Amino acid sequence: MTSTLTLTHREHRVSADSSVTPAAAVAPVPQRAAIAILGSMILLIVALTVILVQTTWVDPASATEVPAAEAGHLARR
Repeated sequence: MTSTLTLTHREHRVSADSSVTPAAAVAPVPQRAAIAILGSMILLIVALTVILVQTTWVDPASATEVPAAEAGHLARR
């Protein structure tokens, strides 16, 4: 099976007049949408940080205790 890829070259002409805007100009994001996006990003960062802290938290009292080793897992010399 053979497929043919055809490339087309589009020529974009730039006007010397700065008052002319191209038809495909990107519209700015509305302020309300930007605030919603920023708020959700901050909320996600805080939630993931809380989850990370909770899953890695070690009780300081148990951190000083030596874990009990099972007799079958001790190395023998």
